[in-house]
Amino acid sequence: MKSWLASRAMRVSLIGAAAVATIAAQGGAGRGGAAIGATGGSGGRGGGRGAGMASSFDPHDISGYWELGPENKSIPAANLLPTVTKAYLDKAALEDAVSLRWCRPLGLPAVMDNGRPLDIQQGKWEVLIAPEANASPRHLYFDRPHIDSRIFDPASMGDSVAHWEGDTLIVDTLGFHPRDGRMLIPGGGFRTENSHLVERYKLLRNGTVLSVSFTWTDPRVFRTPHTYEYRYTKAAADYEPRNGIPCDPFDAERTEFITRTFTPAQKAATEAASIEAKAAAAARRAAAGASGRRVPVKPVATAAK
Repeated sequence: MKSWLASRAMRVSLIGAAAVATIAAQGGAGRGGAAIGATGGSGGRGGGRGAGMASSFDPHDISGYWELGPENKSIPAANLLPTVTKAYLDKAALEDAVSLRWCRPLGLPAVMDNGRPLDIQQGKWEVLIAPEANASPRHLYFDRPHIDSRIFDPASMGDSVAHWEGDTLIVDTLGFHPRDGRMLIPGGGFRTENSHLVERYKLLRNGTVLSVSFTWTDPRVFRTPHTYEYRYTKAAADYEPRNGIPCDPFDAERTEFITRTFTPAQKAATEAASIEAKAAAAARRAAAGASGRRVPVKPVATAAK
């Protein structure tokens, strides 16, 4: 219950901050993003950011709740380098299996197709993408360069900066973590610390459809840039967001269900992660007992070398 309340409080805080920044900094529609409620209706949490009856729309405001149907994806096969062998692909799939088993946050690219609507809120300084899933929100920052790689802490979401080119929002993302989050990329290949993602967001059909194209480049994975496209449909104007479906890595019934189709190597890797996690927890408890203070959690490496 406490974790649920904390998750909901964080989500409300993020959404409220984006709304305040939009309204206070802009006072209405603008190039960096229109005030919440300007797209699709009367505004408000459940009454304005879904699809409305407006005959016109602001092409520079992508705010709203956006759903991705299974038939609204165009994903060609990736042109991979000859060095990307089955062993490399199996290793990436192994990392994803461990992440699935242990309820790790999705990260990119999986968060953009997580089975639930994306809550997109645009303000003057950033675009916030809050998924209804086991994932951190995305922050697409306007008017700043990428953070220096020498001081940026790599993350499964990377570091995203955005700017408008005509009616298309261009989002450039670098700084990916080499292991955290789901690694496999739709169409083939996988994410690495050298991956570079460029997204293009554009409203279609009078603002009721959001086209997002994803172009991945990586000198270790792709022979040529790999591009695919999703087309999201704007949710109904009365849509209300929901909390993400809980994921408990210590639920024995879920564990049996999830690992039922795992290969022996995947089962061994997830078991190794369990042993290492328990050993790390025991070490933290021992250190805390010896020092009388709480010891911070450190990530446990689980990749098969």
